[in-house]
Amino acid sequence: MPTAEEIGARRKSVLAELASLEEIRRGSVTEQYVEATKKDGSKVRRGPYPLYTFKENGRTVSRRLSRGEHVQRYDRQIQAFRRFQKLVAELLRLGEQLSDLAGRPGKKGATLPSKPRSRSKPKPPGSSKSSARRKR
Repeated sequence: MPTAEEIGARRKSVLAELASLEEIRRGSVTEQYVEATKKDGSKVRRGPYPLYTFKENGRTVSRRLSRGEHVQRYDRQIQAFRRFQKLVAELLRLGEQLSDLAGRPGKKGATLPSKPRSRSKPKPPGSSKSSARRKR
């Protein structure tokens, strides 16, 4: 298991990489095809048209991208967002490791975790189910 210093150093580098991410965008870019019917009844398929989609308030939002350079820029931003998600997951894992190391017995300043205390009021004698069963 890595030491607290090693975990702290990795945590700092993750935070620095997070700070360097500037243009990020959630969602994805896909291709959309449109099927149209001509006057003679035949069908023609048009496209592909680049389509940017993302979720907002539980709904899918779609925007058609007009230029190829937009597609490349959106793709870079989406990849940066995916990197952001991985870095945040790693930051959480590192924080948990540091917390585990801090709670180990035998380490300076470490304490054993205490049992959670019940906040309920003590019941009067004879009111529990087990004592009710005994009376029968």
